[in-house]
Amino acid sequence: MHPKVICYIMSSVDGRLLTDRWTLPFDGKPKGELLGVYAAIGRNLGTDAWMFGKNTLTEGFFPRKFHAAVTDPSPRPEAYVARRLSGRLFVVADPEADIMYDSSDVRGDNIVAILPETAPAVYLEHLRRRNVSYLFAGSDGGDLPLAMRELGEVFGVKCLSLQGGGIIDGAFLQFGLIDELSLVVYPGIDGWALSPSVFEYMGADTMLARGQSLELLSAETLNDGVVWLRYKFHK
Repeated sequence: MHPKVICYIMSSVDGRLLTDRWTLPFDGKPKGELLGVYAAIGRNLGTDAWMFGKNTLTEGFFPRKFHAAVTDPSPRPEAYVARRLSGRLFVVADPEADIMYDSSDVRGDNIVAILPETAPAVYLEHLRRRNVSYLFAGSDGGDLPLAMRELGEVFGVKCLSLQGGGIIDGAFLQFGLIDELSLVVYPGIDGWALSPSVFEYMGADTMLARGQSLELLSAETLNDGVVWLRYKFHK
C-alpha cells in the first residue's frame, strides 16, 4: 500500500502558482503575511513526509548539477536508507539523477531521492557520501506508484504531503495517486495564461483526471480572505 497522499498547495483564485505575480491584498497588508497562512497549515497536516518537484527544489536549494564522468549504472540497483536524523522525510523525484547535493536535508528533514534504475553508480556513491537516501522507480524513474510503495514499505511513510509545482502534481494525478486535495486559495489574481497552475501535464493523455471525482470535506474562511478547501478523491 502506498502512503496517503495529500496534494497541499496554495494558488491564486485563478489557480496559478507564481506568488510574485499575484495581486496585492486589498487592505495594504504585506503579501507574505497571507502566504504565511499556508505554511502554518502545512505544519499541522500530520504527515511524516513531504515532497515537491525537482524544479522547485533545484531553484530554491540545490542549483548545481552533478556531471558523471562514468555513466555506468549500478549492476543491482537497490534502495539505500541513510542515517536518519529527522522525524519527517523530504522526498524529491529526480528522473535525470543529476541533483548535486551539498546537504542531506531540506529545512531540517532528511532527503529521499526517487531515481531511475539507470542512475550512474558514481552518482549513487555521491548520494551515500552526502547521507541522502534513495529508491528506484523503474528504468526511467517515472514509475510513481512503485516509488510510493517503496516509500511505504522501505521508509515507513504513511502520509505524504505533495506540495507542487504543477508538473509533479500532474504526474501524481495521472497515476491516480492523490487521496486528498488541500487547496489554500489566496485572494488575488495572476491572470496570465502561461503561468504554471495547480495541475499541469504535457503528455498525450488529455483527460488524465478521467474517473476521478472530488468530494468536498470542508471549506474554511481564514484571515484576510484566504480560503482553505479540502477535497477527498474518489476513483
